[in-house]
Amino acid sequence: MIDPLNRYTLRVRAHQTDLNGAMYHGAYFDVFDDARIETFRRLEYDYARMQTTGLRPVIRHVDADFHTPAFMDDLLTVDVRVQDLTAASMTVLYLCRRGDVAVATGRAQFVFVDERGRPARVPSDLRQVVEATPELSPHAPNVT
Repeated sequence: MIDPLNRYTLRVRAHQTDLNGAMYHGAYFDVFDDARIETFRRLEYDYARMQTTGLRPVIRHVDADFHTPAFMDDLLTVDVRVQDLTAASMTVLYLCRRGDVAVATGRAQFVFVDERGRPARVPSDLRQVVEATPELSPHAPNVT
């Protein structure tokens, strides 16, 4: 079976764990970032393409809820969704699971700035990619 475009798979590594042997809470944000980047890369919206817009994404807000610990060598999957896409921001949801068990959920809101750091609208080509990809919908079937 081929994973959906918006699913990222990883194993917990030693450098991601804390003194208790559990995945360190801060490591989830790196994993969420990796999952989002890989999802958009699969959709042919990579860093180089973003640069052509002259805009840069900036995190305005990020949060996470931790449901149960993950441990060294656990196989995790992260599903990436776009919860909200307004004229000026994009909010991305992350669901991290071990099998069918929810380990953590996260959310990041991005805004966009131009080369001078001034606020800008969501790039139109990014909007087109999001709107044309049903897997990115928060209501797509592989969210549990």
